Amino acid sequence: MSGPEARIDAIPPAGPAGLDGSADLGDETAALRREVAALRRALAERDAFLAGVAHELRNPMTPILGQVERLTGAAAREAPEGRVAQGLAQLRWLVERYVRRATTLLDVSRAQTGQLALLAAPVPLAEVVEEVVASLSPMAAHAGSTVTVAVPDDLVLSCERLALDQILDNLVTNAIKYGDGGAIAVSATREAGTARIRVSDRGIGIAETDQARIFERFERAVGDPSTAPVGFGVGLWLVRRLAEAMGGGVALDSRPGEGATFTVTLPLHA
Repeated sequence: MSGPEARIDAIPPAGPAGLDGSADLGDETAALRREVAALRRALAERDAFLAGVAHELRNPMTPILGQVERLTGAAAREAPEGRVAQGLAQLRWLVERYVRRATTLLDVSRAQTGQLALLAAPVPLAEVVEEVVASLSPMAAHAGSTVTVAVPDDLVLSCERLALDQILDNLVTNAIKYGDGGAIAVSATREAGTARIRVSDRGIGIAETDQARIFERFERAVGDPSTAPVGFGVGLWLVRRLAEAMGGGVALDSRPGEGATFTVTLPLHA
């Protein structure tokens, strides 16, 4: 036999649940719902654990950083060019980087759980850019990169200073990692009540097919883990979340072998 009748005859007989198997389907749906609920609880527990770990990692470093700063200041007054002063300056930078990494973990956890509350205030953009670039100068020098800054002094943002610092730190760090030792430029312009902040490098660039992916958690521009720089793979995801939380956004312009330019848009202080 052929045709619709043959296809109907081929359907296995219905069990006790009935012809449409509605009872079996209901059981499967209920099982899936229980599994989803269990996964959500596991994710919530993971995020809570991550927040606790980040908090415990960061807090003990605050008094340590204070002591390092005190010793750095004393050594700089006694022998500014001495090896002790230079070593303490390097130690201070390493401790600050450690604190920043712990803060990144904490911010990721807060963003994921919807607890990332940002308070807007007037923030001078040029001042924050200068601080971030200065803190990353040892990393840039080690990579063979120079960082130039062209940010007008009159650009005052309406944002949270720590979040802005985190955005700039992630973007400049990213440019140093993937900039292939080339020049890096940080600039900003005013445009209709907003500031457009650009961080550009001349490095390996990012393929168009990867440009959306790298803004997701645990993703990187380099697909091969053996060749990718060390990191959590959350920097650009956090940049996007922080920028959007402050009423702005982030965009990317890049081609392989021609570098990359990340543009963050944030509101200006009225």
